Amino acid sequence: MLIKKNNFSDTINIHNYSIAIGNFDGIHKGHRYLLRQLIKCRKNEKDKIAVLSFFPHPIKVLAKNRWKKNLVKIRTKYKLLSYLGIDALFILTFNKKFSLITAEDFIEKYLIDKLKVKNIVVGEDFKFGSNRRGDVNLLKKYEEKNFFKLISIEKRGSEKEIYSSSLIRSYIKNGKMSRATNLLGYYWEVYGKVIKGDARGRLLGYPTANLRYTYQISPSKGIYASWTQVEGEKKWRMSAVSTGIRPQYNGIEEILEVYIFNFSGNLYQKRIRVAFIEKIRDEETFKNEMQLKIQMKRDCIKIQEILEKNKIMDNNVGKQ
Repeated sequence: MLIKKNNFSDTINIHNYSIAIGNFDGIHKGHRYLLRQLIKCRKNEKDKIAVLSFFPHPIKVLAKNRWKKNLVKIRTKYKLLSYLGIDALFILTFNKKFSLITAEDFIEKYLIDKLKVKNIVVGEDFKFGSNRRGDVNLLKKYEEKNFFKLISIEKRGSEKEIYSSSLIRSYIKNGKMSRATNLLGYYWEVYGKVIKGDARGRLLGYPTANLRYTYQISPSKGIYASWTQVEGEKKWRMSAVSTGIRPQYNGIEEILEVYIFNFSGNLYQKRIRVAFIEKIRDEETFKNEMQLKIQMKRDCIKIQEILEKNKIMDNNVGKQ
């Protein structure tokens, strides 16, 4: 899968794609419906399809106080798009200067001149350009001039709710993992490189691999049943996750600690994928470490029971 970043000054092999435009945070079920329409644009092996996205998210640049972090890291987005069969991910750097580009200039300079797109797939509420003045109606005017074909997609949802990245984010922030899973179509996951911890878990008999939350949101603080995949392995391993500030030890920074059942080996600097299944309790403080250890044992028993009922073969949207 090809990745092209920044302003596409090198346009070799990126002409005549059919593209879907948007941030596609999480690649939820609604996104996948739209992307299936994009895939239909591939009539033969020579036809190429791509997603055109922006980094960082425009809200982070234009309204930082409203920025809530991404559902998934860009690396995870790349993997999910690749599983779906998308040929390329084009990333435009979004900054204050780029935000001043008019909708007409975006269409003419980027979509027509630089990319020479064949087909464009967007949601019906897609907005773009300075002050979000561009919309589907403007794109239709260029379609009428035969610059490209436009496919506008209505929002999708279940019987109860619309598929929405912001709604999924709210569920995750409140520890409602099954509801998030239902809208995503796969288990929400945290992906990252293992960092050094203070080794308290090892001293307690439960050695953990630690991850930091950077561009990705963190879930509701507490203990979760999860499946973990270690870099270089295909199988998923049963695991228990503690996420939060570790009040037992007066912690400040919010981190993720994952204990992988029946695993031995050094995970430092390795990348791991942690798929969240169910929250079992909130963060707590205990009178002493003995009580903490007793509770950790209870947690692991409960988590194993949950994971026995929630098997995972793979965690990608391409097989859901």
